[in-house]
Amino acid sequence: MKSKLLPSCICLLLNLLLLSKPTKAQFELQLVREVVASTGGTAIANGVLYEYTIGDFAILTLSSGNRMLSQGFHQPEIIPRPPLGIPIVTNFMIFPNPVKTTMKIQFDLAREATTTVIIMNAAGQIIFQDIRQYGTGKVLIPVPADQFASGIYTVILKVDGKVYTDKIVIQ
Repeated sequence: MKSKLLPSCICLLLNLLLLSKPTKAQFELQLVREVVASTGGTAIANGVLYEYTIGDFAILTLSSGNRMLSQGFHQPEIIPRPPLGIPIVTNFMIFPNPVKTTMKIQFDLAREATTTVIIMNAAGQIIFQDIRQYGTGKVLIPVPADQFASGIYTVILKVDGKVYTDKIVIQ
């Protein structure tokens, strides 16, 4: 009885998977390494790779950093996700350079975001910090530079976990 039920379950599973429309993310995922039990297998249907094992009803992979714990027959290698979409900041520039009175920090935001502008001196001390919410579009932040001593400074822009840096000379 078990041998008659098994092929019909596999056929039912494959039919259900074929009826579901795969997303773009499923096509982009590539498994590099895996272990398949002798009582399992793989099949390709409509350009989609289906994998199954017999005897393991749950297949689970947990990962943290470079450690991975896998239960079940399939042990795929975790592939890092590529950055998605358009960068949130484009056209980041600081002008004039060198500056005497007021420097202007300019960039374009792809969407509304909280930005942090930090200016550090050569010793690594934070001498200016500004945190604000800006909408989509061109952003221009004037910073009075005449209050700083002459020298080379690092300007750091942080937006949604991304960091952009540039150097500026204050005369």
